[in-house]
Amino acid sequence: MTTPSIDSARLWTSLTEVSRYGATPAGGLNRLAASIFDGQARDYVVAAATEIGCTVRIDPLGNTFLRREGTDHKAKAILIGSHLDSQPLGGKYDGIYGVMAGLELLQSLQTSNSVTTHPIEVVVWTNEEGARFSPAMMGAAYFAGKFSAEELHSRTDVEGVTLGESLRAINYLGSDFVSPDQFASYFEIHIEQGPILEREGIDIGVVTAVQGMRWFRVQLSGQSGHSGTYPMEGRRDALAAAAQIVSGVQTIGLAQPEIGRATVGHLLVTPNSPNVVPGNVELMVELRHPEVLALNTMTDELHALLKTVESRTGVVIEVKQELDSATIHFTPELIDIVEASATASGMSSTRMISGAGHDACQIAGLMPLTMIFIPCVDGISHAENEDITQVWAANGAQVLVEAVLQVDSHLK
Repeated sequence: MTTPSIDSARLWTSLTEVSRYGATPAGGLNRLAASIFDGQARDYVVAAATEIGCTVRIDPLGNTFLRREGTDHKAKAILIGSHLDSQPLGGKYDGIYGVMAGLELLQSLQTSNSVTTHPIEVVVWTNEEGARFSPAMMGAAYFAGKFSAEELHSRTDVEGVTLGESLRAINYLGSDFVSPDQFASYFEIHIEQGPILEREGIDIGVVTAVQGMRWFRVQLSGQSGHSGTYPMEGRRDALAAAAQIVSGVQTIGLAQPEIGRATVGHLLVTPNSPNVVPGNVELMVELRHPEVLALNTMTDELHALLKTVESRTGVVIEVKQELDSATIHFTPELIDIVEASATASGMSSTRMISGAGHDACQIAGLMPLTMIFIPCVDGISHAENEDITQVWAANGAQVLVEAVLQVDSHLK
């Protein structure tokens, strides 16, 4: 079968239109998981898929599956996945591009009257970012059987609203049973979130692995008091203790040069008043490294740091690990197919490791899988000025089509 050409203009238009939901004045997105804007974006994608004859399934976590049937109704489907939720002040392409490229794949197959043996299914995963509900990659983790729906439905945002309530409000609290056993392989396409592809003028990143990542929620309990009357010498200032932790986490990351990552990206101060000594602080520590031994070392260093700060300041510190995503190695056969698909599409490619976590991490071990990267401007992501070009978007979608059809023709 001749590989159909994707419609670059249609893909770019869909990326522009879906970015209206949760758009920020600075050109980015504030589309948190299970928010009204998330629901509107899902509605847009569902409407476009049903218009070309796709069926829709929604599971209890809101994961939304869009299916184009193949000729063999007993064959397992080929799954393409990504997400539509963003960071609070995020960009228009992180995750979103993967969904829209998957939609363009379905549309291209339909408009070209292409026939596949296997069903092709695109899934919108719920709460990949973890910016509103914890943990990140929640929908994919549920799909993988790592959590029950009841456990995740009770997770709350900072305002005390549960995920279950939020999904019901946007009409994405589904009941369809969707099992990993129904799928033969998994693809995810994404912006690189780094500078390598653009800097080196390479069209496609063929992702071979995702480095390991761990999240730790740290609670600091000190003593609030009037900032003008409470003596400095007797204070148990939770924010001052948190500052020592932030500095120490930076040191942990720098001790793993070039490839190690250590970040405090969330800080919640109570009572957060200019004339009150902070009595309580919550912060999140994120550690990343592709080697598990190095990640273990960084974890040990974090626990030692917390004990030192607690002893030094008198602030009680409690820590809970909320995410442990191991280094994921993708399927060699699919890596080869993506690389060959880039060549067949007339594009340059390079193999690379992803520094960021993705829903694909949760799918590992369930089915063969890999990822495709396209460049992004200056390597910027998780920011309102995140950007790609129409050419880059089209190139990635074309390679995705080629790779999926190659898998369809090779699967038994």
